[in-house]
Parts: sequence; structure tokens; C-alpha cells
Amino acid sequence: MKVIFFGLGSIGQKHYENLKMICKEKAIPLEVSAYRSRKADHVAPSEIRMIYKMDEIEDDYDVAFVTNPTALHLDTLQKIKDKAAYFFVEKPIFEKAYGIDEFIGNKDAYYIAAPLRYKGIMLELKHYLKQQTSLNARVISSSYLPNWRKDDYTKSYSANPELGGGIELDCIHELDYVIDLFGFPIQSKAMYGKKSDLKIQSNDTALYLLEYKNQFVEIHLDYYGQVSQRKIEVITKDDLITCDFLTNTLTSRKFGQLIALTEESNQMYLNELTYFIDKVLTNTENNNTIEHATNVLKIAKEIN
Repeated sequence: MKVIFFGLGSIGQKHYENLKMICKEKAIPLEVSAYRSRKADHVAPSEIRMIYKMDEIEDDYDVAFVTNPTALHLDTLQKIKDKAAYFFVEKPIFEKAYGIDEFIGNKDAYYIAAPLRYKGIMLELKHYLKQQTSLNARVISSSYLPNWRKDDYTKSYSANPELGGGIELDCIHELDYVIDLFGFPIQSKAMYGKKSDLKIQSNDTALYLLEYKNQFVEIHLDYYGQVSQRKIEVITKDDLITCDFLTNTLTSRKFGQLIALTEESNQMYLNELTYFIDKVLTNTENNNTIEHATNVLKIAKEIN
């Protein structure tokens, strides 16, 4: 497998290490290059061929991993769309909704990362909800940005809307998994802005209300929560089901704890990359194409 990475920050290196592991297990030969516009302070793994000029990028990669800052995704994809057969693009797809007609003819070749879908407790929730009728769901993702971006949160991409920062993009996972669970809503409403004293220019709060034929879904996202929370509560006719992604538990008001999992944080990334290799690269399935991800982004940024 001939691969090129655009961006080798923490998430890019995570995908690279996982790719090496999976390819070794599946006995897939791996050849990796990485493009950088300039030399970085941190040293890339020695087995990766570094490229610093666009004209040195070849035309026959099997996969291009786009893991650079969100605001660079569109320009990167435009430059490499004819240089690779498939594309693994880190979420969110773009910092705002762009026209994607130039990619749509080959939309199944573009997979947009959505790792929370592959978390073990999420898979259990999805299976359990098939047996339930939801009347309402409440979602929260609340964390304290200075603890999340520990080096200097004020200089992180999360703090800068020009780089694709802001809670509505950083935590687009929540919108993504709600739509994966329940489908696209009939209509949606969004509110977002900066309400805390965090030293950032981006939004630190986002609220969404999604309407479906038989239910509503409420979503709360913030950067300033003093107690970290990441969960979904689903109200049914006679029960309250809670899936907590921090404790990896699924509980029911009626039956108590249903499931408790022990899972390494990297496992969902491994699961996702395995899906990409087994399904997307074999043209079997792609559950998060560039078109799907753009439609989720339009809800995140309230574009109708």
C-alpha cells in the first residue's frame, strides 16, 4: 500500500502507527511518504519519506491521509484529488461548507473520520437502541479547554476560528453520531458563541435542537465545563437509557447497569482504520462520504 500523509501532528502520527500495526497483521506491504510545507520541530519516523515540494508528490498513491489543520483541507484535496485512489480526511471535513461538485463524482473515495462511531460502548448503544423507541434524546460534551490543549490552549487551533477552531467544529463528533443513530433531522436550530472568559477567539458554546418525525434531540457542547461530561440520555416511553463515553457504561433506569466496558482509548481509532481498509478500500461501503460529512457540517454551522 502506497500512502502519503498531509500533516504529521499528533493525530497524523496516531493514524500512521495504527496503519503500521494493521498492515503488519494483514501482511500488507506499506510504503509511506509525508508532505510538509516546511521542516517541523519534531522529527518524523525515519521510515517515512519526507517531501517538501508539491512537484515531488507522485501520482499513484493508494491512500492520502489529510490530517493537517481543518482550514487547509479544501486546498489540500484540490491539489491531490488526482494523485490518490482513496482519501482518509480528519474531521471536520472543512472549516465551513464549500461546494463539493468537483469531488462528488468520486464521493465514495473520500472517507471522513468519525472515530466515536467505533467506540465499543457506542456500538453497544446502537445495537440496544434498535430494540427501543426513542421519544427524546439529550447529548452533552463538556470539557475544560486548558486541560484538553495542555501545551498552551490559547495558541491551539481550537482557539483560532481561522484554523477551523471552535466548539461547533471540535466536537462535531456529537452531531455526527446523533445523525448516525437517528438519521438527518427534518429541521434543526443552532446557537453558538463565546460566553466564558477563556482567552480564545473561537466559539466556546454550541447548542442544537434537532427535530425528527417522532422525537427531538438536544445537543450541548462547551469548552469550559469544570466537570468533564460526554454522554447521551435517551428517553423512551418507560425508560431512561444513558450511554457515558467517559466511563464506558450503558445504563437503564429500569434495569440498572447494562454494560460496562474496558477499552483502550486508541481502540476506536484502530476499529475505524480497519473499517476504512476492509470496507472503503474494497468499494464495499463508505458510511461517511464527503457529501454526508458536508451535510453534517451544514447543520453544525446552520446553513440551509
